[in-house]
Amino acid sequence: MNSTAIIIIAATVLTWGVILSLLYFLNKNLNGKLDLLLKKTSQVKPADNSQQFVALRLQAYERIILYIERIELEGLVMRTFLPEMTVQQLQAALLRTIREEFEHNTTQQLYVSGRAWECAKAARTLVLSLVTQASKEFSPSDNAMQLAQALFAFVQDREVYNFDKFSLIVKQEMKQDFS
Repeated sequence: MNSTAIIIIAATVLTWGVILSLLYFLNKNLNGKLDLLLKKTSQVKPADNSQQFVALRLQAYERIILYIERIELEGLVMRTFLPEMTVQQLQAALLRTIREEFEHNTTQQLYVSGRAWECAKAARTLVLSLVTQASKEFSPSDNAMQLAQALFAFVQDREVYNFDKFSLIVKQEMKQDFS
């Protein structure tokens, strides 16, 4: 072996040694900081956070009720509809809005009762299924006004669309949790 090859191998070994040493110390330092953070978190007394937790829970119930109101068909269609849309475009916009609203509020399940969260999911499922069902009645290129009218017809049929029950159940759950 010539001396150039030996120098290259030595430099490579040295470089990898330095890199691995740095990674080891960085990892050890990070783990130490994580351990310290976990210790501090576990030392916080629940009584210190009770008011803050109650405020978060109340806010979560408010957000769930707001979510249910925002995906209510009449208001949702009115906010989303544009006269130049096709059925396919309106359907896509409605489904996207419902899913985005849900994703935006998904963390609220940490603070509300299981029943309240199930109501939020059931409201989403109902609206998604009604939009999908109504959209099947039309050609994708039809004017979106036809889909909007079909959705408004669902709203008028209280056997199919008893949407008020979702907010009422969440409000009952909130009262139970705070009494």
